[in-house]
Amino acid sequence: MPTQTSNSFFAAMQSPLSLIRTLDASCHIPSYSSCSTLMHSLATELSTNACKNDLSLQNPVVTQAYNGLIAYDTLYTASCLTSSTTGNYCFADAAANSSAPTSSYIYFLPLGMSLPGGARPACTECLKDTMSIFAAATTNKQSNFRNNYAQAAQVVDLTCGPGFVEAGVAYSGAAKLGEGSSLFIGLTAMVAIFINVFL
Repeated sequence: MPTQTSNSFFAAMQSPLSLIRTLDASCHIPSYSSCSTLMHSLATELSTNACKNDLSLQNPVVTQAYNGLIAYDTLYTASCLTSSTTGNYCFADAAANSSAPTSSYIYFLPLGMSLPGGARPACTECLKDTMSIFAAATTNKQSNFRNNYAQAAQVVDLTCGPGFVEAGVAYSGAAKLGEGSSLFIGLTAMVAIFINVFL
């Protein structure tokens, strides 16, 4: 089940080599379309039948699971991006960036987490491309991360300059910086994309 407390993934993130191996395993699965269909089917079952009441009451475990299932396609696409500069996975570069240690926090937005106002991700092409993927994903009415994206877009524009992110989505319905921002952005939240590795 995709939650924000994966010990396996936390351990993988502590080692660049382990993280790259995990990404290799996740990004080169032969059955991506089957996994995508399964994740959406599970999300629908969870939200309409199995856990409908818990989800409406915002039970944190159910909400985390639902967000992870819905975010599978978005996180798969974003986390499997590679850098034209380094040739590495963009997510791996972000996680290993000691000069901008909050760079990896961007990848947790589809899981329902807000980007802290004090975060300063590295202004790379990877960040720009990732935010574009997320902007497109905000049109998914099943996902509730539109406002998280909008708030993060403000943070990124403050860091990287106006126009760095998709302006059409960036400020629609956004909370002011600092309002409703979760400070809990653990490095254990990407299980949605790696569920096929750790099940």
